[in-house]
Amino acid sequence: MNTLLSSTSFSPEAHSSIQISPQTSQQTLAPWEALEAERLLHSAHQTHQDMMDVLDVLGWHGLPTGLIATIQEDIMGFVEELKGQFKSACPFVALRRERVTFWVEQVLQDPSLEAEAIQALHVKGL
Repeated sequence: MNTLLSSTSFSPEAHSSIQISPQTSQQTLAPWEALEAERLLHSAHQTHQDMMDVLDVLGWHGLPTGLIATIQEDIMGFVEELKGQFKSACPFVALRRERVTFWVEQVLQDPSLEAEAIQALHVKGL
C-alpha cells in the first residue's frame, strides 16, 4: 500500500474509496488517450488517498463532506508540507491554517456548526 505516511495505522476499510466506473462508448480510445486517462485516474486516486491520510493523521476523519470540500485546498497544503514539497512562512497562510483548525475542532465537537464553519472558511472568488 502506497500511502502518504507509512508510519500511520491507516486502514482503507475505514474510509470510503472513490469508485469510478469506466463509461462504455461506441468510440475506442487511442493508445495515448487510454494511457492519459489511466494516468489521470491514478493521480486522482493518489490525491484522494493523500487527503484521507492527512485527515486520519490529524484526527479529522469524522468531518462532514461539505466542510472537507470547502477546505480541500488547505488539506492539500498540509499534504504538500508533510511530503516536504512546500513550506510557507507567510503570516497569512499561518492565519488561514489557524482559522481552519479552529473551525474544524468546533465542528468535530458540535456538528451543528457545519454551516457556520463553511460560511466562515469559504474563499470568495474575485
